Amino acid sequence: MHPLERAVADTLKHYRDGRPQADVVAAVPEIGSVATLSRYEHAGVEMKPEKVVALLQFYGAPLKDIEQAQDCLARARQSPGWAPPPGSSEAFRVLFAMESCAKTIRVYQESSVPGMLQTRSYAKELMREFSRRQHDARLQQKLQTEIDERLEFRMRRQTLLDGDNAPVYEAIIGEAALITQRGGPLVHREQLRHLYNVAENKPRVRLRILPGSAPSAGSALHNAMTLIKPHEGERGRCVYLENRNRGGELITDEAEIEIYMQSLEELWLDAGEKPDTMKLLQRYIDQLSD
Repeated sequence: MHPLERAVADTLKHYRDGRPQADVVAAVPEIGSVATLSRYEHAGVEMKPEKVVALLQFYGAPLKDIEQAQDCLARARQSPGWAPPPGSSEAFRVLFAMESCAKTIRVYQESSVPGMLQTRSYAKELMREFSRRQHDARLQQKLQTEIDERLEFRMRRQTLLDGDNAPVYEAIIGEAALITQRGGPLVHREQLRHLYNVAENKPRVRLRILPGSAPSAGSALHNAMTLIKPHEGERGRCVYLENRNRGGELITDEAEIEIYMQSLEELWLDAGEKPDTMKLLQRYIDQLSD
């Protein structure tokens, strides 16, 4: 099933809130049967927007959530239903599904560029760092196959930021990521130029560089955090903590989420505004052009 359709199915189950399915079908006859309603709630059938709207209106869902469901179904028909590569952690699979229907994504990366903003060469170099330290030839070959799969997935995943319905993507990148070269000067310069172009030309991507001299530099609760907000309000939020080469951890407890959100907000406020960010990026690009 497409992650966006899964999000709509979850919304339908949330708003039914324990009502007997037979009562719902009686009140919303266009659904047809209890079996069809069950399929809608598990994304096991193509969901018709008009039937989803009828259900949500009967449940008394807010207009913004009805519009969100319609938007998700429209985007699902325009985007591929591909899934993370084999071996991905369950936490990452949930993250990917939530990214696909997010309203806002806020990311902090202390020492590298976020995956959504990486060039192919930069991403490949990051992935190869781990495999190069393996001495077993068969294991190296296995890792290389996994790298190829992960690389293609990462490049396709970046299409989530394209189009008018893309989420607002706010990225805070530590200045250390601009200093540390991955793959040599040419690869690194290409990556920095890509960041500059994205910041300049993609209005739904908001990029800020956190200078090493900022008050919150080095004090983040985690060095690689992602906050996902699928709705305007608080419902459905999660935080993903990335552990390099070891999968990640998904935080869904509201009290914990608030703590990580506060840390992300402090980082965001300490990072430079867009003119500062562009100036800092250009300075490092110029250093690599000499």
